[in-house]
Parts: sequence; structure tokens; C-alpha cells
Amino acid sequence: MIKTLKNIRKLYNAKLLFVSNDSSLSTTIENEFDEYFKELSLVESSDEAIEKLEETNFDMIIIDTDVSAKDFEEACSAISNAAPSLPKIIISNNDNNDDIVTAINSSAYTFLTKPLKSKDIKLAVIMCLNQTKRGDKIEFQDGIYFDEYRDQFFKPGGVLIDFTRLEKGFMKLLISKKGDIVDYDTIKSVVWKGKNMSIYTMRNIVNKIRQKTYYEIIKNHSNKGYTIDSPKK
Repeated sequence: MIKTLKNIRKLYNAKLLFVSNDSSLSTTIENEFDEYFKELSLVESSDEAIEKLEETNFDMIIIDTDVSAKDFEEACSAISNAAPSLPKIIISNNDNNDDIVTAINSSAYTFLTKPLKSKDIKLAVIMCLNQTKRGDKIEFQDGIYFDEYRDQFFKPGGVLIDFTRLEKGFMKLLISKKGDIVDYDTIKSVVWKGKNMSIYTMRNIVNKIRQKTYYEIIKNHSNKGYTIDSPKK
């Protein structure tokens, strides 16, 4: 089954975060999911989840209503504040209205109730990853990444970087030529579409990109052009 579904969307480099205090469910998730996805992190509380979100750019989070330390509503609120655009799946011990409302307010993709078959969870994750347009990511330092499928740049937690058209075009050009120095004429032709552009305008664009990300993301090669920082492996 997975081989067929894998052709729909690449799943082997997906990163999942699972939050649950249910040891039985955690064991099921770990046994069934570990071989299919690039990274699977299991934690018991929202505090641990937020720590993980600060360290890694996850593609999805699965939240069980059975979480330690905080109640479910408080846990969902904290996680949503830390990663507002991260796709979520909620798993519940029952289908009470309060939990459903919390899931809706957290913009959850779907709401599943126990007992669950491992196949049901797996299919929900795969469908969510496809329908939320999870794409291959190019990751840089400080949690900055480019989602090729969504054609957008993000900060940790899925926060969109508000690049202008020129800034975004500049970054995408450097990414497409990563490892090579991109000369000024090429930048003018591709990003500015051949329109008038001074070296000072280009430097201003570079400075604004650095301010919105981090300084070393674009490297200047005197009298030659620019390169992009090496993506993380």
C-alpha cells in the first residue's frame, strides 16, 4: 500500500511529532510509523512538544487528548501558538463536544477516536500530508526553510516570511544555482527581467533578505556575484 501512496507524495523525508501520554498508542505509532518517515518524535506533554518545535521543522503534529501536565485545551492552545500553520491530527478517547470544539479551534485536519487501527492513523497522516501540500523542504540555518511545493519561505513553526516579489525571486534563483556564484547579469536577467537595476538596488535587496532571515544566508563574492548558504543535510 505504502509503495503506491508514496508515488502520490514523497513521504520518506516527512517529519512527524506525536504528543501523547498513552503508552499503548505511542508504542503503536512508533512501531508502525518509524520505517516510513524521516523523523518521528514522541513526547508526552505540550511543553516537550514546544521544545521539539523550536529545534526541528516538522511537517505534522498528532495530538492525543491524553497529554500530561496540562489539559487538552490548554495543550492545543500552546502548541498552536508555537506552530500556527503546522497541520494537526487530533486523537481522542471519546467524541465529546468540548474536545471536538478544541480540535476545530486549533484548525485540526481531522478528529479520530479510539480504539484505532494503525492503518486508520497512517492513512489519515498520508491524506493530511497530501492535502496540506507538504512538500520537500530545503532547510537553512536558524530554522529557515523553503517549501518547494508551496513555493514559500518559512521560519520555525511554519511562520511565513514576508518576502517581496524581488526578494523571493532572488532567493529562488540562488537556490536553483546553489554551489555556483550567480553573476550580476544573470540576476538582472532572471529577477529583474532585464529591467533597469543598479548594484545598489541589488545590495538593498540582499540586506532586506538578511534582515528577514539571517546574515549568512546570502554570501557576497566581490565583483563576481552571490551564492546561497549551504542547505542543511
